[in-house]
Amino acid sequence: MKRYFTFIGMIVFIGLFLAVGVYIQQERQQQLATQEMYAKERHLVVYSDMPTAVNRDLAEAFYKSKHLRVQMVSMSEDGLQRALQKPVQGRMTPDVVIASEDTLRQGQIQGCFIPYSSEATETVPLYLKDDENAWIGLWYDPLLFVVNRDYYAMGGNNINTWSDLLTDANMVISFPDLAATDIAGSFLCEYVELHGQERAELYFRSLQTRIGAYSKTMAPVMHRVAGGEAQAGVVDAVTARQYRFDGAPVFVVYPQDGTAYWLIGAAATRWCSDEEETGKFIDWLLSLEAADVLRKNRMQFNFANSAIAVQADSKQQGPVFFKTVKHYNDKDRRAMQDWWIRTIRFGGTVNGEISVCQPGLFKKLN
Repeated sequence: MKRYFTFIGMIVFIGLFLAVGVYIQQERQQQLATQEMYAKERHLVVYSDMPTAVNRDLAEAFYKSKHLRVQMVSMSEDGLQRALQKPVQGRMTPDVVIASEDTLRQGQIQGCFIPYSSEATETVPLYLKDDENAWIGLWYDPLLFVVNRDYYAMGGNNINTWSDLLTDANMVISFPDLAATDIAGSFLCEYVELHGQERAELYFRSLQTRIGAYSKTMAPVMHRVAGGEAQAGVVDAVTARQYRFDGAPVFVVYPQDGTAYWLIGAAATRWCSDEEETGKFIDWLLSLEAADVLRKNRMQFNFANSAIAVQADSKQQGPVFFKTVKHYNDKDRRAMQDWWIRTIRFGGTVNGEISVCQPGLFKKLN
């Protein structure tokens, strides 16, 4: 009997092995067919750190609209930064880059981009694009407050500003770990830039006495607030809208004294083979068609194109942004996050201070 089951097991294993081999072969054939298709047709090459499914859907929608193929090369943010810093020999160079503001600023410093402007890019506010048109903001994701529905009805509707999080000594707050994500780190840098180190330190120390838990990602914040474990929390708008769409019992409120945001933008590169076609693609990324692609993928961004209505909060208010210069880079942000970890998160002290040599530009901690 044991031999029989062993024999059956071997047959099943061989069958699975062959099935996997067939699948891999089919994938290779599909990749070769796709490469041949691009080789035969005029097309653009785009490096993007957006999710692969979103990149695919953007390329398909653009082809249907403009009859021009786009070969999307999906990369991580770190991988894209490395690719711009040192292009790999033999790899297709990009005509367009879709990436975070941080990556775009870095690429601009490295001389990777050429200026581009058009009627479409004029719809983008100045604070969401480069002064010299080296890159254009497309979509942004601001931080906002989420308030438990029951608590909102009992007075939580008075939460409108960052200082309002300190008014109720009994309120439990769920908050993102300011050293865990880029958007949280940007909020930290901008808050310190705006208020100064001493006031910021006092605020974050006071806030920590009300924080029930820090979260490495945004989803646990939503879970705690929706479930009543916390009365209020801070998350990014995209995450909040996803949970609201699924019925989470929370209200969302834009901080009326300003907030930080994570920006995704696009740039034409110095390697682009056709500036006219490259411009068409960047303009299309600002369109309602592109916005619909993102929405279908449950990515409820705010859109940089001022002609597209901004999604209001539960009080029908629009976002207000910190009036900061944002001259910090990745290294500055990591230094600031390290200061927060040692000084606020775990209550220690730091031998040295953050000194601001220009508004928004921080030196490393000593």
